[in-house]
Amino acid sequence: MKMNKSFMNIPNSIPPILSRAFGTKFFLFLSFGATLCLTSCDESSVVGLDIQPANDLLNVGYQDTTTLLTTTIREDSLRTDALLVTDGVGLIGKYVDPIFGTSTASMYTQLRLPSNITTSSNFGINPVCDSIVLSLVYEGSSYGKKDAKVQTINVYEVTEEIVKTSYYYSNNSLSKNPIDLTQGHAGFNFTPRPTDSVSNILGATVEPKQKPQIRVRMDNTFGQLLLNNQSSGNLADDASFKNFLKGLYITTENTSGLSVNEGNIMRFYMGASNLILYYHHDSPAPNTGLSYTFSLGSVARFNTFTHDYSASVDPMLANQLGASPASQNGTTFIQSMSGVKTKVLFPHLMRWADNGAIGINKAELVILADTSLSPVFNCDTFPPPPTLIIYGIEDDGVTPFLIPDAFEGTSYFGGSMNYTKYQYTFNIARYIQQILDGKRKNNGIYILASNGAGYANRVIIGGGSASSAKQMKLNITYTKLH
Repeated sequence: MKMNKSFMNIPNSIPPILSRAFGTKFFLFLSFGATLCLTSCDESSVVGLDIQPANDLLNVGYQDTTTLLTTTIREDSLRTDALLVTDGVGLIGKYVDPIFGTSTASMYTQLRLPSNITTSSNFGINPVCDSIVLSLVYEGSSYGKKDAKVQTINVYEVTEEIVKTSYYYSNNSLSKNPIDLTQGHAGFNFTPRPTDSVSNILGATVEPKQKPQIRVRMDNTFGQLLLNNQSSGNLADDASFKNFLKGLYITTENTSGLSVNEGNIMRFYMGASNLILYYHHDSPAPNTGLSYTFSLGSVARFNTFTHDYSASVDPMLANQLGASPASQNGTTFIQSMSGVKTKVLFPHLMRWADNGAIGINKAELVILADTSLSPVFNCDTFPPPPTLIIYGIEDDGVTPFLIPDAFEGTSYFGGSMNYTKYQYTFNIARYIQQILDGKRKNNGIYILASNGAGYANRVIIGGGSASSAKQMKLNITYTKLH
């Protein structure tokens, strides 16, 4: 696949995928923006209320009956490249959610020569590959059942360049060699053990205890190919090596046999992961127990995500993703990894302007996690996102943008899960005021999982329907202006 210009250039406006891709940088940016604010805002305060003259307080009102139309829609894509996901973490795995169906995370990644290698590598005379291992180091716990089931990893050689300065998205793909590089070319079966340290991997040459990791046995013919290129110039420097071996595609998409509620999405720290080649040669001494390490850290990489909503999906979600979704729903859905998001419309918002000028002091959007779908709502197995994010919608009805409240910092804007109430709260007063002042059209908002490129969390939330036991509310405190 040739990279088009949209992958290569920073756009002048926020693209449709940016709201699904801000992730870590988004919140770093908010924290930075908060330090630049001339006045600090507290989430519990009402904007401007504390400085109103006493007489004006008679004009202050409160309303919590604004109509909200809520529905679930699919994400189209999400930026997942290393330029955005800067914590060095990648997702790999597959699981079958009882509500959201089957999800898979795969990865395209470069490799690099050791940083201390500046000249052609010398593997000695007649080097022979003893084994070659892809080591993927776990970062934190996996998403899904703690009673993990067997998955299958396949590894393929990428035949198309991965460009470090390019943007890549969760629906991108690159050309690759169809021959699996794992031992026997048949895939490597493993059971996720993200908290178990690894002991005595390959004898005394390896530390007795290592960080929890998957050690994928690769086919020795692949290792021998690398050894045979020591005098070809392909290992002369890192640039030559990346031109020779453009990268690897690592996937569990071929995992079969998972039932509903089974499988895991795993987070891996790529900076500690590597490809280790073990070999011996005729000379010079020592000539046995030798190894060479190719790093997976500080390279170009990106994740791809797939979701199958055709089976094992909750009927409410299936209806909202269908050809004729209801315009109002008592339950909606949010899923990371470019899964689904909730769209909220405020159809009668402009009625606020019918009786004269209104100043919005505070507009709290209160979102409750819907735990009524127990036992499939299981915070231990499927924890909700710790933070959600909100974007406005441009006049094309699709493109997201950062609403002004987001620049006030998280203490004002909100969005974090209250685990006592299982509730998210946002203050969107400035955005609502812009609509009432005619500076923005009333196109609604998107609610998404924060950092959806780095985590697999999902959540079921109450929608805008009055019949919902967990009804989403917009609580507005306002002042009638003279």
